Amino acid sequence: MGIAIALFRYGRLSGELAYEEVASELLDDVCQNLNYSMPISFNDGLCGIGWGIEYLIQHGYVDADGDEILRDIDLYLIRCIHIYGLSGLSLRNGIVGLGRYILIRITPTFLFGDTFSSALLKEYFIYLIDWLEEELKRVDEPVDDLLDFLFDLYPTGFYQTKVSDLIKYCMNK
Repeated sequence: MGIAIALFRYGRLSGELAYEEVASELLDDVCQNLNYSMPISFNDGLCGIGWGIEYLIQHGYVDADGDEILRDIDLYLIRCIHIYGLSGLSLRNGIVGLGRYILIRITPTFLFGDTFSSALLKEYFIYLIDWLEEELKRVDEPVDDLLDFLFDLYPTGFYQTKVSDLIKYCMNK
């Protein structure tokens, strides 16, 4: 997915359509090989692929409806949050990766209003942020990915008091 994003961006910047064509083929391959036995993680799983697809949609590289295309990933992620299906605070393989996926999915709604999918994701985003707080207090691991995520989340105003408290906690850790 990362290579496809890089090729789409380079194709647009350089004006070379061939790069965008290759990127489009790579994206098709990724989508055709998508299956729900893959890990949910951001690094090599569904959240990273979903994040990439949403990024391409939001930046006009792909003309599609993210709610429709990403519905199954959204539901899989919601199940993961419901059962606390991950541990750790990393972007790559931990809870922060799930948060990054939800954040990119709901960002357009701060300007254009909610859809059914975004309203559901926002509900579970609250649960995820609470889960992050529990995990933060439970584990002793670096918080740089978490802080980066919280600093991106804070300006949206979403769950702002909790986000602010988590930032303060991380800074004092």
